[in-house]
Amino acid sequence: MQIPTEARGITAALAAALFTNLVMVSGKLMQGWNWPYFFLAGFASLFIALGLGILMWCQKSYHLETREVKWVLSRGLFGALNNVLNICAILAGAHIGSVAALGSVNTVVAALLGRLVLGEPLGKWHVLAILLFLVGAVLISDPREALASMGSSLLGNLLALLAGITLGFVFISARKAGQASSTLLTFSAMAQRVVACWATALLLGKADGNIESLAESPPKSMLFFLLLLLVLLLANWLSSLASKLCPAALTATLLTGGQMITGYLLDIFAFGKLPKVITLIGASLMFLAVLTMTLARLPPNTVETDSPSSLANFMAAEYAERKNVMVEDQDQEMPSGPRKRTISLDVPVGKIRL
Repeated sequence: MQIPTEARGITAALAAALFTNLVMVSGKLMQGWNWPYFFLAGFASLFIALGLGILMWCQKSYHLETREVKWVLSRGLFGALNNVLNICAILAGAHIGSVAALGSVNTVVAALLGRLVLGEPLGKWHVLAILLFLVGAVLISDPREALASMGSSLLGNLLALLAGITLGFVFISARKAGQASSTLLTFSAMAQRVVACWATALLLGKADGNIESLAESPPKSMLFFLLLLLVLLLANWLSSLASKLCPAALTATLLTGGQMITGYLLDIFAFGKLPKVITLIGASLMFLAVLTMTLARLPPNTVETDSPSSLANFMAAEYAERKNVMVEDQDQEMPSGPRKRTISLDVPVGKIRL
């Protein structure tokens, strides 16, 4: 019995949510132990990239069409930035569950971008989703606590918002990568993460942790390195797989919900941090905003070219799909032979007269 494509994508997205949170937990734990997370994560990413490169070489699965190269590189770049920003958000004081909730901005931003570039008005459901998102973000940030803590948690929440924006481009890039395999997309993310992690380690200096602490307990250091290697690989591979199998809006919804639930549970059981009621209300409003944006989508658009305008169409189709009518017009036979022309018209629902 063959499992439907979207069912596999849903399973991959939920699993990716868990492993993405485990990556953030590892960063938080290593900070508490004064171990250099970004330095070690760079090495783990390097090992994974080398392993995937050898695997693709043996399987001859590294071939790409010219138009797919930029999307594979783009997926890797934004994936690396997303990881670094998420970890920095956690280290700056944000809750793991709140990082996931604030990361849902990717759905709102991508939907707005798709509609604004296309010059279309926003529907009432999209306006409602934006309002829910804004209110939820304010409640999660808890301005009074942020000011009392000298803005550390506020900085973490701002970094989480930036991470959410990069996540939207991860989904779009993965879907536009065409026939590129999930292995190749993961390789791109890991190869670029090496640079991103080590650059961040150099930027943070001693704040990233003490490298000498790794030599104090070699067996423990090796075990933690292997665990970090595993969760990084699974989080990225599952995210790439989910992005290719499911529409971006569905993937974003599943990742947001999964990360929020497992994130707050990890905050409670791993760090003993109970989220405030106002934080949970804000997170619920933001998840409701994602659901509202997803349910507002209409059947898929049919445009599939690779020009700048078609990218906007693609983003609108992924995050805020619209009804369209396909009209086929058979031209008169020309000397060079018959020619068939297909026209795609965007027509608001209920405005079509026969």
